[in-house]
Amino acid sequence: MKRNAFPCAVLIPLLCLGAFCARCGKSERDRYVNRDKGFSIRVPSGWDIEEKKMNTDLIAVSPAESLEDTFRENFNVLEEILPKRMTTDEYYLKGMPLFKEFAKEFVQHESGKENIDGAAFRFDLVSHQMGPLRIKVLQYLYVKDKKGYLITFSAAEDKYGLYEAMFKEIAKGFRFE
Repeated sequence: MKRNAFPCAVLIPLLCLGAFCARCGKSERDRYVNRDKGFSIRVPSGWDIEEKKMNTDLIAVSPAESLEDTFRENFNVLEEILPKRMTTDEYYLKGMPLFKEFAKEFVQHESGKENIDGAAFRFDLVSHQMGPLRIKVLQYLYVKDKKGYLITFSAAEDKYGLYEAMFKEIAKGFRFE
């Protein structure tokens, strides 16, 4: 009996395409995966995803709530190769002064540690003025080997409470790949 070669001819390219997409950062079940950068993170359904925009590896933006929506809630992830080995606190001290310098009316509300994927990430909740809007930012950072990982969530200050639980859930879903 002659075997049909068609399923193998279709299956092999599909497997290669699947492996390529997982490597280059396409989503798997509402999850953004970037093995080259060493992370994955859940992205809420309906959020727009862009790669390598505004000095980030990933930026995810919420759908507009209405035509009058002046700020779309968002989060971004950045992995950067560090010039030397450093601790998470040293990484924080390298970046936060720059944030404070360029942000108008910067206020730090709280900070602490949060366990994410078995690692003690530092988190900071801050706010600043951006044009006519007051923005609240929840930021997580961690150093693994010589790589710094930064996850930043932003919402208009008056709407932050509506998104805080979602932001924290997304952060908890971050994984090292």
